[in-house]
Amino acid sequence: MSENPEPGYYAARRARLQRGFDRFLKRASRSLARHYDTEFAEGVVANARVEFDRVIPEIPFIGGRRNVFSGVMIANGWIVALFRAMKGRGKSAEESVRICVEVSDQLLRSLPGFALRLCGRLAFARPFRRLLERQAARSRERRYPEDFVYSVREGDDGELALVFEECAVNKFYAAQGTEELAPYCNFFDVSYSRLMGMGLDASETIGLGCKTCQLRFKHGRETATPERLAGVFPPL
Repeated sequence: MSENPEPGYYAARRARLQRGFDRFLKRASRSLARHYDTEFAEGVVANARVEFDRVIPEIPFIGGRRNVFSGVMIANGWIVALFRAMKGRGKSAEESVRICVEVSDQLLRSLPGFALRLCGRLAFARPFRRLLERQAARSRERRYPEDFVYSVREGDDGELALVFEECAVNKFYAAQGTEELAPYCNFFDVSYSRLMGMGLDASETIGLGCKTCQLRFKHGRETATPERLAGVFPPL
């Protein structure tokens, strides 16, 4: 595991991170009880809390608030902790990701539909593209070895693509010994794109062994569900 350049950053925020994880677990517990039973859910939740407490100081520091993807790394700390707790009870990565998909879907659907669609439109607006371009330029400076490295590309047909040469999520999974999660690494992108009308095609990922990860968005296009994720998504 590479050295965290800010080893105390997440540890100093432990209480706040644990509160956020508890909110996630509250929803996850309901899904776990529905798929399995209450006793199973309670055991997984208790173990996941222990696992997340261990993971917190190991979450990669990639710039803190200056990096729009820092929240992604925290959420993947939740995923790693939940997966370890479920794996300890004989469950697979796919079963763990299915629970995460249900939680993310519930959270997104709790927002007004018009707000989701508006966010989907704003993601293609020039100010947000400029923000992504600035972030992408900083990523290519490689200040943080565990960060993403990517570029932003615009197509003539209105497609907007984020092309990742390096994926912080997959680096994190490898460092944590949870590579089983890698094929599912972009499930949340599919979740929000489906509900925001962002027309994502994310069939090429480093987690599937591809050279790059490509998130290709086109507003109004139907979001494609990658074959590897077909079994974890509920119908719209």
